[in-house]
Parts: sequence; C-alpha cells; structure tokens
Amino acid sequence: MSINETVLEMHFHRPLFNLIGNTLGLGAGSYNFYKYSPQRECFIGFDQAFIRSDLSEKDMFERLKASASTRKYELSRQFIGLFLQYKVVKSMVNRSRTLPTAITSKPYLRVSLDTKKNNITGYSQHELLFNLKDNIGAFVYYTCPMLFDRTDLYGDKPDLSMLRLVDVTSCPEDYSDNDTHFIYFNDADANPIWCSTPVEGTVFTPEQMVSAVKQDLDKEVASDERTSLWESLFSIAVETKGSEKTRILDLVHESLVIVEFVGAEET
Repeated sequence: MSINETVLEMHFHRPLFNLIGNTLGLGAGSYNFYKYSPQRECFIGFDQAFIRSDLSEKDMFERLKASASTRKYELSRQFIGLFLQYKVVKSMVNRSRTLPTAITSKPYLRVSLDTKKNNITGYSQHELLFNLKDNIGAFVYYTCPMLFDRTDLYGDKPDLSMLRLVDVTSCPEDYSDNDTHFIYFNDADANPIWCSTPVEGTVFTPEQMVSAVKQDLDKEVASDERTSLWESLFSIAVETKGSEKTRILDLVHESLVIVEFVGAEET
C-alpha cells in the first residue's frame, strides 16, 4: 500500500474528529463535517472541512461551488470553518539548483502543490485554496503528516503530533502561472518555505489550529453580545409625560458612561 493523500486522510480522521468535537463541538448548532468526492473536490479545492453551519452537504457544496467559480471565491455568507487539504510529504536527498538556500538539511522534506489549472474549472487547487482563505472566518491549511513509512500506519492510535498544518494565509501568491511549486521543510519541526520564490511560512499543530478557531469564535460571540447591547440601548423606549415614547438612552445620556474593554493585541 502506497502512502497517498487518501490514506493519510483516513489514518488521521478519527483523532482529528475527536479533537475538534471535544474542543469546538460537532453536530446541530455547532460545527459539521463536510467531505466530498474527488469529482466534486476539483470545484472547491479541499479534501474536508469542519464548518459552523447546519447546511446539508449538498447545499454547502452548491454554495462553495458557486463562490469558487468567481475570481475571489467570496462566500455569499460568513462561515467559521476549518478547510483542510492533505498533502504527502516526501523525504528528499538529492539537491537541485532550484532548492532554496534556506534548506540546508540532508535529507530535507518537500510537498508538491497542485498548481495546474483544472480543465473544467479553470483554476488550480492551490488557486482555490488561496482565494478561499481571504474569507473572514475561513481557516485554510495544507495538512502535512510527517509520516514517511507505511509501517507508521499500523499503530493502534494515530499520533496527531505528526500533523503539521501549513497556514495558506502565509503563502505569498496564488501561483497562477501553471508552473511547478513546492513547500519545503528542513525537518519535521521546521517552519515551511514556500517556493519557487522562497518565503518562510507559518505552521501549526492541530491543537494550535483548533485554539485559533476557538479564539475567533469567542470574538464573534463577544461582538454579537456588544452589538445586542447597543441595539437594546438605542431601541428601548419608556412612556413619559403625555404618554409619548422616549428612548431610555436619551433620558440618561448625560450621566451614562459606557466603557468597552478591548483585549490588548499580542506583540
């Protein structure tokens, strides 16, 4: 059995499923799992997704497909979700003239990106993922398992620490030139290097990825609560003399002080 994207996806599915379920929640009113056939995958660009939505797989696919057909892959509504594309990581020994100078290890690691335009959609897989990541609430990753021997698949419990999630937002461009491009690593713990023009990227563990989504979700909830508070203050009315309705905010605005606390940005 050769190690390919499908095998890797199956191997890590259950522990990743459990991590997201235990941390973010899965099911009605929470995140749902979306997985499409290879025939449909070419239209949307990713292997699988965990999206905060109750849409059926069919309805979600139609929304994604319609959005992906536009140049910017702009979703018609905001979703918070994880979009994952598994990739095979190869251990390489031979060095070529195009190898980035930042790659000094031997062996080093290389991931081939799908940058060839699809005959049906007119977009490559990488172009779709690159455009998808611009949507607010979309967390898009190349999922790179540091697994190089098929005997590593035989263990009782897949090790999530072997997964390296390369953040597509750290990629410098959409590689729409229809040429060959790669992600390189010096070793399994190193930061990724996007190529052809070498640019250092960002990588996460599965736990870090889920934490980032949870923080974004918490911000959304807090924002909704602040919006609800302001709407209430501006809309609540009371009866005054003459039985006229007056906004309560107008009666107290001279003495009312509202302080909004915003967390300091990390430096």
